[in-house]
Amino acid sequence: MITRDFFQILKSQTTLEAVLLWGPRQVGKSTLLQLLEPVSEVTLDDLEWRRQAQTDPAFLLDQQRLPCLIDEVQYAPQLFSEIKLRIDSGRRADLKAGRLPQASAQYFLTGSNRTLLEASTRESLAGRCSIFELHGLSVAELVRYEPAIRLSTLMLRGGFPELYRRPELRPVSYLNDYISTFIEKDIGRSSGIEKIDAFLTLLRLLATRVGQFINFSDLAQLTGVDVKTVQSWVNVLQRNFVVQLVLPWSSNLSKRITKMPKLHFYDVALCARLQGHQDEDLLMASPQAGAMFESMVFSELAKTRANFCLDWQIWTWRTKERNEIDFILQTTTSIFLIEVKLGIQSAKSFSLDTEGQKVFGDHCKQVVVTAGGATAALDNKTWRVPIQELGAWLRSQTASAPSGY
Repeated sequence: MITRDFFQILKSQTTLEAVLLWGPRQVGKSTLLQLLEPVSEVTLDDLEWRRQAQTDPAFLLDQQRLPCLIDEVQYAPQLFSEIKLRIDSGRRADLKAGRLPQASAQYFLTGSNRTLLEASTRESLAGRCSIFELHGLSVAELVRYEPAIRLSTLMLRGGFPELYRRPELRPVSYLNDYISTFIEKDIGRSSGIEKIDAFLTLLRLLATRVGQFINFSDLAQLTGVDVKTVQSWVNVLQRNFVVQLVLPWSSNLSKRITKMPKLHFYDVALCARLQGHQDEDLLMASPQAGAMFESMVFSELAKTRANFCLDWQIWTWRTKERNEIDFILQTTTSIFLIEVKLGIQSAKSFSLDTEGQKVFGDHCKQVVVTAGGATAALDNKTWRVPIQELGAWLRSQTASAPSGY
């Protein structure tokens, strides 16, 4: 439906023998890799293919022509060792014959369960596999596809390509199934979580706390498990790109910065479903609309970072006096202080408090992200940028920043 922003980057960086694209289910991983034109395909969602991959991976690979796409590879960790053997054998043959090493990938792998994937890739394919992460469609991509799309539609449908390719699908049913299959069964049970009901209770509690600073003790009390268990479950959700705890900026220049992390969802539609929203207008009128829009901005930053393979770090900021900056984006050349405003008219330039001045001074660029409107300067150091233009604007500012900024 939509050409991915980072497809050309992916093409140009697949110089190792294998490529692994990991990310949540239903975000288009296989579709994207099919654009690289593999000659054969295997999906391990198919139980017979999975059985072969688990019991005789050499036989399975012998039946495939290269380059080969293997979907949901985490179900057969035995494949990683076999792929390693074949890559190493090919390298030795090239070296012995005096040939240049293979300059394009021969194995395209996808995986949606990072918990199962990480150990196998670290042990078997280090130095042999280029790893990329893929999330759902960004706001920029969706607005490019449908310029008149409403913000409320984006909040209920999120970045799932299938909900736009097939508009007859009901987001409520689609996301209920997604929670049941991907989060409950694929992530929860494969991570060894036995108290699935408590795990899902925690997930719903996290949805009600989107855009808030998180207190694990409160969550543990409400969930009925201990703090360490809550922390481990949140870590599982983070590793599988469901939620993210945005850590506070750390600075030796101030002792008045809170150490609590702030919670965001990678896909706001999942958050909306967990909160029980079904109607676009009621969602926009709810007290949670502003926090959910802030989470959309986080998601846009994370997707831009992943889609363009950028070295960006995302932080948040709150002092003990409760003065906040929604996001601090640290790039290799710049620091951006980002405030989020759902209303366009409420977008005004902002000033830093004493602690902010002490830490950041006047050397940071300030951004107010809105749900619409046009990009414009609010004063000599603050810009208003609509969410659909945020990624491109930040990249342009980073590219033009002087070295060592």
